[in-house]
Amino acid sequence: MNEKRREIIVREIEYWKRSRLLPEQYCDYLLALYTEGEGSHSYFRSARFNWMKWIRLFFILLICLLLPATVLVIYFTELSFVLQMLLLSLFVIVCLMGVWMWRKAALVHLPLVSGAFLLFLASIRISDYYFPQMTAVSAFMILLNCLLWIAVGVRFRFLYLTISGFFGILLLGVSFFF
Repeated sequence: MNEKRREIIVREIEYWKRSRLLPEQYCDYLLALYTEGEGSHSYFRSARFNWMKWIRLFFILLICLLLPATVLVIYFTELSFVLQMLLLSLFVIVCLMGVWMWRKAALVHLPLVSGAFLLFLASIRISDYYFPQMTAVSAFMILLNCLLWIAVGVRFRFLYLTISGFFGILLLGVSFFF
């Protein structure tokens, strides 16, 4: 059942219990049924809601800190390439978890953009490590990232990703002439 609908029903049953429109035993039974045994006190629901708000805020801050942490790990530390890629992969997985968690909310854009940028940095770093001084491989990786952005943008109707992908391909094409 929809969480909002359940909350409305529980509030209505609590009102019936306070105003004695139904016997107390019936109200307790209905409250246990609709709250799945969590109890009839709204304190528990509000405490759980506050706890979830703090978890969401922590996850948002974590995703916001992933970009500076990535730049720090890649450019300002002397970690081995394998460890850098392991950390970068972990960061991308955290962003994908955020996309999955907020797939139906407006908050999906933050982990999606962060994950796309982190994946872009990882693919460029990998191509530079395995194929140094080969700009064609780096250009191919940029093209693949831009095509991925276009595909995701078209599939989920995110105009900013579609435009970014086309703009990236345009800049890549222009860079070959200069």
